Amino acid sequence: MANLKYGTPEFYAEGFADYLADVDADNPAVTENLVTGFLIAIEDWSSYHTKQADEYSRLHKRVREALAM
Repeated sequence: MANLKYGTPEFYAEGFADYLADVDADNPAVTENLVTGFLIAIEDWSSYHTKQADEYSRLHKRVREALAM
């Protein structure tokens, strides 16, 4: 990425452009794989963060119980 400031629209546009360059009219499976890969990534990150939030809740409950003793 050409010295773009992290988090700016331009930063993300350059990253997305790399993936969009893979779209191939002669091989539509690539486009489907791009979309499917994006959905998998969203699901994976969502699952990860849900598990992390659950663990924070468990920790919070445990600390509250310990302090109540």
